[in-house]
Amino acid sequence: MASKQDQARVAGGQDYEVRYEAKKTGRSASAVKKAVKKVGSSRKRVEQRLGR
Repeated sequence: MASKQDQARVAGGQDYEVRYEAKKTGRSASAVKKAVKKVGSSRKRVEQRLGR
């Protein structure tokens, strides 16, 4: 089971996490990876960056 800390992060190197976030935000996987590179792995920041 994922810890709360894990749930608050997006592992940019994990395809399933990238796909999940892409589907959730309606953006492409590459957009998610770029957002992770730009703002770090904080799920909240990545989603804000993707305009969710």
